[in-house]
Amino acid sequence: MAPSRIRLIEIIVAASVVVISVASLFVAVFQGIVMQRTLEASVLPVLQYSTGNYDNDRDEWVLVLNITNTGIGPAELRSIRVTWDGQPIEDAPPFLMACCLPASIAEADRPAYLQDLFESGELNIIFDGVDGRFFAPQESVDFISVDRPDRETQARGRALWSALDRARHDLEVELCYCSVFDDCWQANFPTQTRERVRQCPAPDEG
Repeated sequence: MAPSRIRLIEIIVAASVVVISVASLFVAVFQGIVMQRTLEASVLPVLQYSTGNYDNDRDEWVLVLNITNTGIGPAELRSIRVTWDGQPIEDAPPFLMACCLPASIAEADRPAYLQDLFESGELNIIFDGVDGRFFAPQESVDFISVDRPDRETQARGRALWSALDRARHDLEVELCYCSVFDDCWQANFPTQTRERVRQCPAPDEG
């Protein structure tokens, strides 16, 4: 066989080895990407916000604001932002004084009126901190819970509860949460929109 033909065969064999190696590398990389995405999908968290005014288990009227992880993986809630009437709610008392006290109460008298409601036991609000909390799959947390006061013995508290029951429908809630792989999403309610984000804002960034 002529040397030139031998040389050509060697080049073809070498080129084939290179092509096969590159193809094998591509397949390995592609399989790695597929496996990574499959793994990420297997631990995908989905945080949902909801609100209600009746507890079926207790068979009682209870106003709640709730967050539930309906996904199949754990979620870390890194920030929560609640707004009402276009204004962020940073503390409960100012919000309650704005949304839920009788209009007949003067602005200057509202803090004392609200404080007396709590001190007299006419109104009780239970808070459960959720900012920075990890939610297991299917875990549900009422981060605000308010039992309905008695109409006869707790009339002022009942009036505030009823006003809050109406106001809760106007709340806008923004949740930013991440998976165990640090993939993050921002969800907005009641619009029910959700988008992937690079990272969640720090609490003081709103």
